Amino acid sequence: MTTTARTGTGPSVLCVLDRAYRGAVEAQFFHALYGLLDLHGQFERMDVALRGAAVTLAVEEDTYRPSVRLGTMVLDTLPDYRGSVRDLVAEGFEVLVDRDAVRALGFAPERLVAGTTCLAPAELAVRWPRYDQVWFV
Repeated sequence: MTTTARTGTGPSVLCVLDRAYRGAVEAQFFHALYGLLDLHGQFERMDVALRGAAVTLAVEEDTYRPSVRLGTMVLDTLPDYRGSVRDLVAEGFEVLVDRDAVRALGFAPERLVAGTTCLAPAELAVRWPRYDQVWFV
């Protein structure tokens, strides 16, 4: 594994995300990936596995803009999930992405955010024992 050592003394944790979208307007102040960035210093190691629809959080897209029009108002403070995945990678998280889900949703694994690791679902499961805890976020 290629994760950065943490200063925290807590357990090593793998955080599994299956759902991609939990409401952009409702979650604009806090979303799961942001929370993990905030918590990771408390643990020896904290990594993320994206499965199901959550793999879309790691797919680069040229046209996405984190904004929505509500009547006459444009809300442009929505979460940038791809930016958060980039931040996770920059902070030393290993971000594992389910290859089968990527393909099933019509994306090419080559379109994933740089620094993520695309794996078969069985390989994701094989890695779980490397962690003290597995959380479903």
